Parts: sequence; structure tokens; C-alpha cells
Amino acid sequence: MCVCDIVRTTPTTGRATSEMGESRIVDRCRHALRAVALFTFAAVTTAALPASAQQRLTDEDLDRYRGIMTAGDTNARVAAADALGRRGSSRRTDVLPILREHLRSDAEWRVRASSGRAIGRLAARDAVPDLVRALRDPVVDVRVVAAAALWRLPDPAAVQPLLELLRDQEPAARQWAALALGVIRDRRATRPLITLLRDPERDVRLDAIRSLGRLRDPDGLRALEAFARNPQEQMEERLEAINALSTLDGPDKINALVRLLGESDAQIRQRAVQALGRVGDALVLPPLRQRRAAERDGDVRTAIDEAIQAIQGRASGNNGSEHPLNLPPLP
Repeated sequence: MCVCDIVRTTPTTGRATSEMGESRIVDRCRHALRAVALFTFAAVTTAALPASAQQRLTDEDLDRYRGIMTAGDTNARVAAADALGRRGSSRRTDVLPILREHLRSDAEWRVRASSGRAIGRLAARDAVPDLVRALRDPVVDVRVVAAAALWRLPDPAAVQPLLELLRDQEPAARQWAALALGVIRDRRATRPLITLLRDPERDVRLDAIRSLGRLRDPDGLRALEAFARNPQEQMEERLEAINALSTLDGPDKINALVRLLGESDAQIRQRAVQALGRVGDALVLPPLRQRRAAERDGDVRTAIDEAIQAIQGRASGNNGSEHPLNLPPLP
């Protein structure tokens, strides 16, 4: 996870921005800056270490870091936890008990967050129970780090607390919970994620849409189609909803995409055509040709020609590579 990821997870814009009071905006910025400070400090301190510090842990190194984690000041403990995460892959058995203890019980939130981030970097599945517990940490930064680590370590045991995190007051926590649930792909999350389509924060809505696509639950079809049709929603989100709709299981998505061919906005029609080109079969060729005959937009006509060619190619056994769902990279 980089600083840019953390900035992206603390959105300050959205449909409700103009309605926020000044104090709310300042509070949001404070959380964003605090998260950035945590990850910037960890990156800078690690980069400042000598070259030998980037190598595997020796027994001497491990003892030194253990001592820092026990008796060092806050900044030193944050840096030590980060270093253990970066260097401890070959000594997980020795490193993880240290990091797990400080994620659970360190009095300083920055140390808890750095420990959680290190656990995620080490892909330490044994620590999933501690990450699940950290989803209920009183400090949002720790909750966000725990959810991001669970994005790397998807586990059904995290589903229920992540569902609770979807109702968090902080947008960053809701966003990362949505992302983690999408990776776990447990369909208990379908309805709660649909509820997030009405979230006031744009980034939360976008990642809820993407996670619905990852779940592939047909129960999300109506909500995604309605969202794509709604002209009051932002175009980027409507287009993303079509992407997600096209990944759902079952045949009903094809009918929904065909219905979108009749939308008044050319961008919506074009994205629906492109989706049909990826997932449609010979049965969608007649509606595509019908749309082609009536279509006035040149880009949409070109997309239809390409979609027809792709479908015919698949029918003849010439399978092209499918375009992946537009999802953000793992932190």
C-alpha cells in the first residue's frame, strides 16, 4: 500500500460535499493527513535505514527490533514494525507474534496501524483473527489498515465485521470494507453493497459497484441496471455499473445489457455494446444489428461492428482475450 492508496481512501468529494459543514470537512482532512503521515513516516524511515537493513533479518536484528517494540518511543516502534514487515518474510514464525501483540494491545494507534500493515505485507494468514478484531479498533486509521490487510488475506471469518464496517461513519472505512468483501466474494455482502450505491461519497460508491461485480451475484442485477440507467448518477459510475453487470452469473445479464442499447446517452450504449461483445453469444447479434441500423453515433457504430466480430469469432472457435473488470489493484 502506498501513500496514494491512503489518499484515495479518504475521499473528500461527493454528492454531499456541498452540504457538509466546515467542521466536517476539516475533520475529514485531519483524518486524511493523519493517515498520510503514518504511511509517509514508515516509508521515509525505512528508506533511511542502511542497505543492510533491507536484507533478511539476523538473530541480532530480531532482538534489536523486539527491544524497540518493547521499550522504544512511538516513532521508533512504528519504524520497527514497518521494518519487520519488509524484512521478516523468511522469519514469519519469529516476527508475527511481535506484530500480532502490538496490533492487539499497543496503546499508540500509529503502532497498531503499522503492525497491521506489516502483517498484511507478510500475508500472514495466521493473524487473520487479530485483523478481524482490529476492524473494531476505536481509531479509524487502524480499522482501514485492517480492512486493507484483509483485502490481501480474504477470509470468510471477516465477513460479519466487514459488513458492520460498511456502516462506519468514516468513508475510508466503508470503502475498504467494500473492497475486502469483494475479494472474499461472500454473497452475504450483496444487499449491504447495494445499499452503498446511495452512499454520499463517490469513491465508496465506485468500489461498492466494483465489488458487486466481483461477487457475481445475480441478485445485484436490478440494482446495477437501475444505477446504469439513472441520469442523475455520475457517468463514470454508470459505466462502471455496466462493467459490473456484465460479470454477473446467469443469463439475465444479457437481457439487461440489450435493454441498455436503447438508452439515450451514447456512452451508455457504447459500454453496453462493448460488454455484449465480451459476454454475448449469437443470440445477441440481431439486436446489435438492429441497433447498428438506427445508430447515429460513430463510436457506437464502431463498437457494434467490433462486438459482432468478437461474438462471431468466439462462435467459430477464435476466442479473443476478455477485458478484465476495471478494479483497483490490491494495496
